Amino acid sequence: MENQPPTASVEWTSTKVYTLGVICLALGVALGALFHGPAQPSPVPAAIVASDQQIPPGAGQMPPPSASGNPHAMSPSLVKDPALEKLKSDPNNFDLLSQAGNAEMKANDPKSAEGYYIHALNVKDDLDVRINLANAYFRADDADQSLAELAKVLKVDPRNDKALYNTGMVRLLGKNDPNGAIAVWQTFLKYHPDHPHKAQVQEMIKRVQNATRLKAQG
Repeated sequence: MENQPPTASVEWTSTKVYTLGVICLALGVALGALFHGPAQPSPVPAAIVASDQQIPPGAGQMPPPSASGNPHAMSPSLVKDPALEKLKSDPNNFDLLSQAGNAEMKANDPKSAEGYYIHALNVKDDLDVRINLANAYFRADDADQSLAELAKVLKVDPRNDKALYNTGMVRLLGKNDPNGAIAVWQTFLKYHPDHPHKAQVQEMIKRVQNATRLKAQG
């Protein structure tokens, strides 16, 4: 990946990371469109919270489909959606698989969402779906796998605004790496000097820098 962020020299406790996540909550609302692919319904604040505590799958839900895909193994939240019944007769439909993943994310079951996104990507590689998969891994408390998926996006499209912003978020909240997050967000600003969310990203960098400075002093 281009412009690989440096290794952080400052480690934060999970409490400090969570506190910063709360501080950044308002910015996260403004940047919600960046964190997910276009069809993703879950907002950034949910991902921020999930970085500090894993959201368990809903009670009684069936396990997620494997990487090879099993669209018949739908959780109760998905069975209620008549449109997804089409997966039974069209199990390799990319759009339906993506929709199923989005529905599972909306139902706060990222582990199930992973299976649908993986199956969709086996049908057709798509950067936005891969970003959604990265978010599912992040919300399932797997920051390393999330970063790996985002790196795949950036290998294809080094200027991808969603992937750059997300990489910074995962480094900050999933890896306790504020310096790495800042480096990625600075790359975001370099590639997108006129981005509509430029001011919010700049403010995020400022707050992380200030929090890091305060920790170093204390």
